[in-house]
Amino acid sequence: TAPDTVLAIDGATGTELWRHAHVLTRGNSSMKMVLALSGGQVFVPTSDLHVIALDARTGQKAWDHTIELSPPATAANRMMFNLRSAPLIAGDKVIQGVTSSAGPGGGFIVALDINTGKEVWRFHTTARPGGPGGNTWNDLPVEKRTGGSVWDQGTYDKDLNLVYYGAGATYDTAPLRNPSATPGVSNDAVYTNSTLAIVGYTGQLQWHYHH
Repeated sequence: TAPDTVLAIDGATGTELWRHAHVLTRGNSSMKMVLALSGGQVFVPTSDLHVIALDARTGQKAWDHTIELSPPATAANRMMFNLRSAPLIAGDKVIQGVTSSAGPGGGFIVALDINTGKEVWRFHTTARPGGPGGNTWNDLPVEKRTGGSVWDQGTYDKDLNLVYYGAGATYDTAPLRNPSATPGVSNDAVYTNSTLAIVGYTGQLQWHYHH
């Protein structure tokens, strides 16, 4: 519930068992959809870009990870990024999508170690210059690439060790309307409006479908 509070309630009586209130490091409480449960822990996305792990029986905090931005953002820009969906538990990883709207560099997905909260891998849903798909952004510098928000929880195929996510649209479309005249450069804006299959262990892209 708001503001960034988790309640545990006895399923038989409705009695409150414990309450954890996350103290925000910036801004106000934003809307979040759901939590994740696994291995006796509750995994909570917060309004200030933290993911925290709580003991499900006691509410005690096991770890608290701050998601940093790349490129680094000012305090105002950081407010453009949010955690709207539940974390996805994939083996020993806690995977969290990030929405970005007009935030510089766009949305992304991070995987955290389920035991420590340490970031294991990161996948940017707006392709980076020099990397795969990086030439599909009209030669825009990374800080001008926006969108690709990850609004919903992904799914996990344990047998294939793949996680599947959807990335949203571009945000500022003006720099993408007219194709670049540079050979080999397009305005397709990969990986926005895409379904992504990502290797759970490594964060490497297995395939994508650009809708």
